[in-house]
Amino acid sequence: MSIFVHNNAEVFISKNSGLPIARVIAQSNGAGACELWEQPLKPNDVIPMHYHIVEETITFASGRIKVTLDGIDYEIQADRDGSCSMLIPARLHHEIHNIGGTATSMLAFFPAIRPEIFPVR
Repeated sequence: MSIFVHNNAEVFISKNSGLPIARVIAQSNGAGACELWEQPLKPNDVIPMHYHIVEETITFASGRIKVTLDGIDYEIQADRDGSCSMLIPARLHHEIHNIGGTATSMLAFFPAIRPEIFPVR
C-alpha cells in the first residue's frame, strides 16, 4: 500500500485549458493501470469542451460547478448537497466551469495510464 500526499504530486499544464493538473496517482509512483488527477478551479475557470477515449469519474467535494455533457448543462451544488461524483462515458464531449464564488478542486479518475485530452473545437 502507498499513501500519496496530493501537494507532492507531479503537476502539468493542460494544453486544453491552460490550467494546472496534478497527477496524484500515476505510473511514475507505481500505478499500473489507472491515474488520479486533482485540478484546482478558481471562480470562472473553465475546462473547455473535450473528451477522452476512456471513461472518467469526476468528484467535487465543494463548490458550484456547471458541467456540459454533449450539449446539456447540469449544475453541481456540492456546497449545498455534499460531495458529488459523475461518470463520464468514453468519448463523451464535456466542459466544466466553476460558476461559484469560491475556489474548488476536482478529482478525476481514469482507468488508463496517461489518458489523453482531445479538445473539441
